[in-house]
Amino acid sequence: MQGRLDGRRKAYSSYWTADIVGEGKCAFEGCNALEFRTTGYCLRHKGGLTEEKIAYSGTPDEDGQEIIPDPLLIPKIALAYVPFVVFLLFLTSKGSDAFAGYYLFLNSGACLLLLLPLYAVYLVRLTWQRYKDGTLTLSVLIFHILSFIVPLSWLFAVGSFGGSPA
Repeated sequence: MQGRLDGRRKAYSSYWTADIVGEGKCAFEGCNALEFRTTGYCLRHKGGLTEEKIAYSGTPDEDGQEIIPDPLLIPKIALAYVPFVVFLLFLTSKGSDAFAGYYLFLNSGACLLLLLPLYAVYLVRLTWQRYKDGTLTLSVLIFHILSFIVPLSWLFAVGSFGGSPA
């Protein structure tokens, strides 16, 4: 009777150990931890993701694979839109045409009227994707919000003609 119980206990124990630990090592390169269940990865690299920050650049790495491009490129461009238009307004004020700056001011607002809704949809999708991936941080969220508020405030300034009664 005692031998039969030990046999059951041994089978029960090995059944749960195989289910919890898995049979091999983590498939992530350079990791020697045991795999979690049958995922192929340990708990640190579950799903093939690492805890380390991902380097974003457009150059290929040493394996010859292309690294993911910078996901903050479009928000950076959106944030630079207003200073770029102000710089162009400064340049046009040096010219001989008196209305060139006024036309540029109105056209910059018209472009924002078309592009800002598209950018809002893009920004919501990008933020949601980063939230689902777990890469959304407070600083990135603030950067996303600022990259939308700055062009939006320029659109309001153009819409009200900068407070001008004209």
